Amino acid sequence: MPKFSKEPLRGMEDFYPDDLRQLNWIIDTIRDVAERYGYEEYETPRLEPIEIFAAKSSDELVYEQSFIVEKKKGEKLILIPELTPSLARIVAKKSQELKKPIRWYSVPICYRYERPQRGRRREFKQINIDILGDNSLYADLEIFNIIVDIFKEFGATPTQFQIFYNNRRFIDSVCSIILKMDNKNLPILYKVLDKSDKMDEDDFEKYVTDTFQNETILQGIFILKDSNSVSDLLEKFDNIPEEFYKSDGYKELIMFEQYLKEIGISDYCNFSSSVVRGLDYYTGIVYEVFDTGKENIRSIFGGGRYDDLLSLFSDEKISGTGFGMGVLMLNLFLETYDLIPQEVREKDYTDTVYIASIDETVSLYAFKIGQILRNEEIPCLIDFKFKNLKNQLSKANELGVLITLIVGAKEMNKNEVTIRNMKTEEQKTIKIDKLIEEFYYILDEYAE
Repeated sequence: MPKFSKEPLRGMEDFYPDDLRQLNWIIDTIRDVAERYGYEEYETPRLEPIEIFAAKSSDELVYEQSFIVEKKKGEKLILIPELTPSLARIVAKKSQELKKPIRWYSVPICYRYERPQRGRRREFKQINIDILGDNSLYADLEIFNIIVDIFKEFGATPTQFQIFYNNRRFIDSVCSIILKMDNKNLPILYKVLDKSDKMDEDDFEKYVTDTFQNETILQGIFILKDSNSVSDLLEKFDNIPEEFYKSDGYKELIMFEQYLKEIGISDYCNFSSSVVRGLDYYTGIVYEVFDTGKENIRSIFGGGRYDDLLSLFSDEKISGTGFGMGVLMLNLFLETYDLIPQEVREKDYTDTVYIASIDETVSLYAFKIGQILRNEEIPCLIDFKFKNLKNQLSKANELGVLITLIVGAKEMNKNEVTIRNMKTEEQKTIKIDKLIEEFYYILDEYAE
């Protein structure tokens, strides 16, 4: 019989218990922050009709980077590459019943068929946090506040990460009013700018000149690529029409910058005109979060405002804003700055009871004691070797167990158990009906 590979499929990953504890610690930390803001968790299927993604996401994402399943001829399904279309579907289904604004978060497993590399897998967990049904900049501001709080919760500082933000409506105004660009070319412009930080200078310049021939537009794109403040950007253009300063995009961006200063998080945030996000449904504030160091050069995650969320499913108008954060990239960031305590990878056996038996004649009695403990929601381990008490106690010590129960024929015949405090090495024999009380007494004494 052939021996199969021990490796998972390319781009997939196995998580051993210590790896999974670290992953869950990260997710649970973010859950705590989201719920502090009143967000509720939801879940959707991993398989969806391909049409709802094709209509709202880029062709590259759907047809080049997605896993497509065709079980039945003519019925194409997609393993979700991101969550926003699924979110739109379930909100549309119960929109009239849901109180606005809707504050939701989710932790889906997503799939993208692309080249695996540092921080990128074909199967990955993602944390999505969105607020729906609020058109104001305050909703975007709340999302930024959540992002900052998440990183602060892990101990990160503004010297280690930054939220680079922009506004799609602002870029629309720059292109249509200043550069006189036809609106039909805006989606192409967004794709060009979105690739600017993923290509070296020469390749990007060739890509831009191959895509656009108009010299004014070409110069405008290079200005947009390199500007790190609104004032710096606008100073590079001559004769800006007054109409531009009255545009929604300009006014929104200036107001948003003021809000960031007012609530004290502007140190964590920077304007960047090249941040536009590649997906077609973004409409307002957009952003990407970056490590400020050199080890993690890719964006940690990004998100933004989408104003026409439900159009695929109903005529109701509802907007939303939020982000999808890949846990793997965040994990790399946290490891880079040593922000993951070693103990999160280790299982804590402090409140786990270890049952050691003198010999196998008391095995079923040990099981009955285990049932008593578990019925009280107290975790316990039974050593199945049923011999060599010294080795069993040594194993309990290695695990870091606080309380060990020792059972032998004497204890079984009298319906008793010997309870041992592994820290003080004190032990005594008690009746079974006193076990739970004694367990909590030792645990409380240890805690004090």
